Amino acid sequence: MKALVLKKRGVFELLETPIPEPEANEVSITVACCSVCRTDAKMWQSGHRDLVLPRIPGHEISGYVAGDPARPVSIWPGTACGTCRYCKGGRENLCPSMKILGFHRNGGFAEHVTVPRTSLFAVPQELPMPLAALAEPLACALHGLDQAAVDTGDRVLIYGAGTLGIFLALGAQARGASALIVDPCREKLEKSRVFCAHIGVPGIEDPREASGEFDAVINAASAPATLDGLLKIRSGGRFCLFSNLATLPESGSQLLAVLHYRELQLVGAYGCTRKAIESALDLLAVNRGELGFLIERIMSLEDVPAVMADVLGGEQFKYIIDFQNQT
Repeated sequence: MKALVLKKRGVFELLETPIPEPEANEVSITVACCSVCRTDAKMWQSGHRDLVLPRIPGHEISGYVAGDPARPVSIWPGTACGTCRYCKGGRENLCPSMKILGFHRNGGFAEHVTVPRTSLFAVPQELPMPLAALAEPLACALHGLDQAAVDTGDRVLIYGAGTLGIFLALGAQARGASALIVDPCREKLEKSRVFCAHIGVPGIEDPREASGEFDAVINAASAPATLDGLLKIRSGGRFCLFSNLATLPESGSQLLAVLHYRELQLVGAYGCTRKAIESALDLLAVNRGELGFLIERIMSLEDVPAVMADVLGGEQFKYIIDFQNQT
C-alpha cells in the first residue's frame, strides 16, 4: 500500500509498505479520506510529546470496513483500555492507557489502517466521505461544548473563526444557544460569512465589539489574548480552555482574580469521546449541504508535504486526502 511516512522532523517519505494486519478485536479499514489536522503539521515541524518516529500520521479518517463500500465508517482515533474509571464513566478520552492513531500507532496517511472494532461508527448514507472525515474535529468541538455546559438560551463567545471555531458555533446553535465568533483575520470571517449567516452566528474582528455578558467563552485559538474572554463572562459563568495557549498573558494574575471574585468556572477540553463522534456524524449529515466551504482542497497523498506549511499557518480551512479517486 501507499503510505506517507514522517521519517524525521520536516521530512516525509512516500513509501510502499505492507498492508497492516489487524490484531485481536481489530478490523482493517480501507481509507477513503483523511483530513490533515493542524496537529499533524505541528508534529511535522517540531515533533510531539507522544510521537516516536518514523510514523504514519493522520487521525481524522473515514473509510470502509475491509474495503466494503456498503460499510462506510468514521473512526474515533483512540484505543482505550475500557476498564479504568474514565472509560467506565464515558470519559475514555482521559484513559491513562490511551493510544492515538497517527501518534502512538500508524494513522490515515495511508491506503489502509487497522483500528479497534469499538472505534467504528457508521456513516449516514447521505453524508459524503470527505465530510465524514471531519467527524473527529466536530466531535472535539461538541465535547468542548459539553465541558462548558452550553445549553439552551446561553450566550457563547468563541475566539477563533477556523474550522473548530465554526464547529463550536454550529454545535452551540444546534443545542439552542446563541453564538458570536471573534477573530482578527477578516479573510477567515469572510470565508464563513454565508454559512454563519445561515445558522445565525455573527462574526466580528475586534473582541471589544462583543457587548453584554456571556454565559460561556471558548477559545479555539492559541493566542494568549483569548484569556481576556474571562472579563466578558457573567458571574458564575464558564470559560473552556479548548485550545492550549502558546504563552501566558502578562495580565494572568489579574485574570485569575476575576475568576476568584466572580466565581467563574475554568474547564479544559481535550479530544473527544465515542459518543461525541456519533453526535458529530448526525450533525454533519443534517448540514452537509452547507459545509462544503470548510474543505479548502481535495488532494492526493503525494500533495501533502507541499501544504504542511499552510496548514501550520492556520489561515486555511481543511485539506482532505481523498484515496477514492487515486490510481
